[in-house]
Amino acid sequence: MSASSGGDIDIVRPFWPLQPLEDGNLDLKTRYCILTGGRGSGKSFALATGLATAIQDPGYTVLYTRWTMASARDSIIPEFRDKIDRLGIYGMTEGVQDITHIGGSRILFRGIKTSQGTQTAKLKSLQGVNVWVLDEAEEMPSEEVFDTIDLSIRDQRRPCHIILSLNPALRTHWIYRRWFANSTVPPGKCGIDEAKNVTYIHTDYRDNISNLPADFVKLAEECRTNNMLRYQHIWLGQWVDQREGALWSWESINGQRVEKGALPDMARIVVAVDPAITSRATSDETGIVVAGKGVDGRFYVLADISGRFPPLDWAQKAVNGFHAYKADKIVAEINQGGDMVEQTIRQVDRVASYVGVHASRGKVTRAEPIAALYAQGLVSHVGIFRDMEAEMLTYCGYDSDASPNRLDALVWALSELSGADQVASSASLQDAAPNARR
Repeated sequence: MSASSGGDIDIVRPFWPLQPLEDGNLDLKTRYCILTGGRGSGKSFALATGLATAIQDPGYTVLYTRWTMASARDSIIPEFRDKIDRLGIYGMTEGVQDITHIGGSRILFRGIKTSQGTQTAKLKSLQGVNVWVLDEAEEMPSEEVFDTIDLSIRDQRRPCHIILSLNPALRTHWIYRRWFANSTVPPGKCGIDEAKNVTYIHTDYRDNISNLPADFVKLAEECRTNNMLRYQHIWLGQWVDQREGALWSWESINGQRVEKGALPDMARIVVAVDPAITSRATSDETGIVVAGKGVDGRFYVLADISGRFPPLDWAQKAVNGFHAYKADKIVAEINQGGDMVEQTIRQVDRVASYVGVHASRGKVTRAEPIAALYAQGLVSHVGIFRDMEAEMLTYCGYDSDASPNRLDALVWALSELSGADQVASSASLQDAAPNARR
């Protein structure tokens, strides 16, 4: 079932509480609303549609935040502009960090993290906020910062709501401990926990399948066949445990995350490729990761363009990344393909700088020095790379583990940039992931 919000937009039933009623108030009965789901679940779409519809009525000031947001105009406002156009809403004025309706309601787009820390004081001093949205809430590491902003949301023109939208991460995350660990609504279900004053909305791509293209759904089904753990986390939106033996921890990945606008100049950039030799539905993915070393001496993961491609297609993807990021070199593992790897790339670009690398040590051993760089706070992900990060948190090197192609490409890229050649010290690895398998 679905409900129309006007135009050609249909909202699947679990998201109906996010739509405004006749009096203009959102159909939420609680202060808190937590949206969880996997890829293709439709939660961002439904939330943007509900808010764009709501601010046609007076009395709304919506504070829409992400932990890091370098440019709302580039990252968030276009999503809302699309919904406004599709809904046929008129009277909207778009600013650099806000959208205002002629009736006076507005949406303010802000980042919480700054280069000096956080701008919590500025955010809590904003006047009249009655809806606070924390998008990609899993990025926020601090429950204290959350509480500070939460307590400032107390406008009386309309009911106040705090809406968290996230892809579930680890069960050690403060959001899970606070709202899911002891709730009457099990993780992955919809419902209301009156004692916690929370409405839970959980969906996955299967709930939204009527709005998804067939090739997108096919990717999900292929992942279910090839890697059930990743399927459950990425596609079904399930919370996961830190695996015993994983080299990376969530803190070592999330703690240094930045957005593109906060990047220094890059001294070197490489595109690393862990190529798959076949391209069947059950074949491994080709890992393709772009990373750079900044002039500040730190390392930045710029893009994950991995996927399941025929050889010429992955070569084209790698070359496109090489040119788009003005990279210095393509680095490709040649253990399986040998000379064929370079020959495939040369069919696409005959002059791109290229080096083949051969893995003489096991995956875990090669990854250890790179995990140590993360533990030392020397690596930042520029945005969120859900598939790659899922591999980092779950791969242990066991025979039953699916091949970590994105992780392999990441390791090759950062090894090339850092000159990592030695196994990291046990102390560094203990900081990276206390439960790591040695």
